[in-house]
Amino acid sequence: MVIDPYLQILLIIIAVLAGMIILLLAAMVMSRLLVSLNSQKYRLKTQEWEDIYLSYLYGDLSLEEAAGLMEGEKPYWLWKFFAPYLEVLDGHDFEKTKTLCREIGLIHHYQKKLHRGGAAGKAVAARVLGALRCRESVSEMLNLLHSKTPFLVWAAAQGLAKSKETDPFFPTAQALLGNTFFTYEGATEILAGFGENVGPQIVWYLEKEVEQLPEVGVGQNINSSKSIVRKDMVDPVDFRSMMIDLLGFFKYRQALPLLQNLLEKADEETTVHILKAFLNMGEVPANLDLKPYLEHRYWVVRNFSARVWKLTGDRQALPVLEKLLSDQNWWVRFNAAEALGSAGQPGLEILKQKSAGDEQVAAAISSYALSRSEV
Repeated sequence: MVIDPYLQILLIIIAVLAGMIILLLAAMVMSRLLVSLNSQKYRLKTQEWEDIYLSYLYGDLSLEEAAGLMEGEKPYWLWKFFAPYLEVLDGHDFEKTKTLCREIGLIHHYQKKLHRGGAAGKAVAARVLGALRCRESVSEMLNLLHSKTPFLVWAAAQGLAKSKETDPFFPTAQALLGNTFFTYEGATEILAGFGENVGPQIVWYLEKEVEQLPEVGVGQNINSSKSIVRKDMVDPVDFRSMMIDLLGFFKYRQALPLLQNLLEKADEETTVHILKAFLNMGEVPANLDLKPYLEHRYWVVRNFSARVWKLTGDRQALPVLEKLLSDQNWWVRFNAAEALGSAGQPGLEILKQKSAGDEQVAAAISSYALSRSEV
């Protein structure tokens, strides 16, 4: 029987495709098996290493004995094992763990990667050496901040933040805003890793800002061109906002008088960040007069001021809060009503009067706040 040549070609194509599919499936199965096998090996190793490490930490094994039992293992596996401990340990136990990591060659391995590796290897090495607080590698991580590759800058910043060294704080902050895709919110999250020890540096920077900013009235916007931060690197307002957010995150209450001084010269955005910092700290400067900010032209400032009022309890501001029950913005009305609800009997009386009044907007939010307080 003669087979149609076109059919023959079609059968060959089908056979080749079927073979390729089978090979691909076989490769996927083998890959899964290898991953599973490696995971099993790693789990067995971690059980063994945990006994060695804890015995070393508790003093039952010497450094030499523990290192002799762990050296020669895969560096990535060893790092994966130690990383969770290094995240939570501090003081003597951290230093003892770091010494073991140095003794088994883990630090040396990643120092070589940081110095000679490719971009991906350098990024991993920067994060590892930062977590190990390796001072010798800080200068190389600082050099990476000038890289044109954003993810390398990001990795170096993470490493420097975890290193707990305070000197690289400002270069890291400027690089995150100037050399990466990060907004100041994302940069703030990374910079928080430096810890509250950078508080004095932030205060120093903001004190210089207060000196150089012009005198303005509340509600006026300002030109930030006199900021001491270099314009070719970062937006000065973003940088200032980031520093204020960090003070709030660290609950650095020593900075409250400074923030009050800055508030008197602040533009609208900076004012919002200062008010948020007060909320995060759970405290306001002594003798803070919130009334001008409760009456601010920008609704976000009015909104946060109403929230901050709960920290002051200033009874003289109750009439201003009462006016805010008719504000055009729902969030301002809501937070003003919440503030009045927290003001005891005088605030509740205002809400009751407004809820029974003819002004629908104020009546609605007052009734809502009263229903919430009753619940």
